Amino acid sequence: MKRNYGRVALICLAALIILSIGVAASPKTARTKVQVISWWDFTNSRPLIDLKAKFDELNPDLELEYIRIGTKYADKMLVMIAGGADLPDVMMIAMDKVPIFAEKGAIMKLDSYIESDYKAEMAKLYPVVVDALTVKGSYYAMPRDITSKVMFFNKQLFAEAGVAIPGPDWTWADFGALAKKMTRDADKDGVIDQWGFYFPKYNDGWTDWLMQNEGGLVTKEGQSLLGKAESIEALKFLQSLCNDKVVPTETQAQQYGKAHIAPFMAGKVAMTAGGLSASVDLINNGVEYEVRPLPKGKNRINTAFVNAWAIPAGAKRPDLSWRVLKFFASKEAQQIALGTNMGLPARKDVDVSAFVKARADNKHFIDSLAESKPFPTPLRGVDFFKLVEKEFDMMWLGERSVDDAVRAVEKKAADVLAGKM
Repeated sequence: MKRNYGRVALICLAALIILSIGVAASPKTARTKVQVISWWDFTNSRPLIDLKAKFDELNPDLELEYIRIGTKYADKMLVMIAGGADLPDVMMIAMDKVPIFAEKGAIMKLDSYIESDYKAEMAKLYPVVVDALTVKGSYYAMPRDITSKVMFFNKQLFAEAGVAIPGPDWTWADFGALAKKMTRDADKDGVIDQWGFYFPKYNDGWTDWLMQNEGGLVTKEGQSLLGKAESIEALKFLQSLCNDKVVPTETQAQQYGKAHIAPFMAGKVAMTAGGLSASVDLINNGVEYEVRPLPKGKNRINTAFVNAWAIPAGAKRPDLSWRVLKFFASKEAQQIALGTNMGLPARKDVDVSAFVKARADNKHFIDSLAESKPFPTPLRGVDFFKLVEKEFDMMWLGERSVDDAVRAVEKKAADVLAGKM
């Protein structure tokens, strides 16, 4: 039989053309969206934007999708989880909320994932991070970043006053004298125009000072430390700064904005303590600053606050959720956290050389990690913190003694921390 090779070749060529057109026209494989909820405005948050870009690059089958709850985040998340609503795959969570969410069964234990997929990596996390993410020996979250405390100095205010910014070995005595020296009543009308120091009156705004004096706020196990003589001594030191009007009241401070850095940024406060993320607003607003360690008390300690990511209980795709958490805790993601000034890295293997080279005083942020102790997070800590803030309000205004305020807290502390109130 005579074969028509030319006709066969034409048919094959046509089939190949049709096939190639079909392949070209077919849509790309769709990515699976993984929802991440937080309290941040993700539309203008460079850290979240950069984290999404890197995650999507490393995971071609997945795509991060951010959603937001702007107010009463923790309360609304508990309601969502309890109600069995359509839940996001991953949620941002602050370390002080981890124990209560764990106790209520609102976030998943991660032990099985860590044991099978991340055990070797855990040794690369700072101990303060591991402490923050565990409850009764089980892991419930993975790190977003660390906030350790340093002192910010407004360079312009110090230059105008002709006062030198202290070296890193300064003490409480140096600090107290400097705070008074940098407080101004420029027109001598009895109204302070510039304060030497500002600290927010919520608990993690002043707990460092108690710990530096060998006192404290509360233990992780749920025992108040406010009644210790060392705690009372530190509170009296802070109250004296308020009484001497070198620290603005909350009403005075908040006329410049709600953020704790606002009066410093407005050039009304010479010194304030804070973490790396505060530098973002300072840089964006052209505020010249320098950084030093917190002044040394009886010891040198600062409280570290760890923000984190968790899997809501009832999330329908926990294996996908874990992939996101594992990425957020990775070296690549922690490098982004540092590079965008979101916070200090939770891992010891992140390259900090470019960060320190960019500003010599950035070294103090890195050094602060070695001096950090975790902010205390007992199970009923949120209720205890509310009690303390309520009873201390008038104390900070000088209208109640430290001893009276502490007694009022201690009277209820045991019951609140035991969940009886």
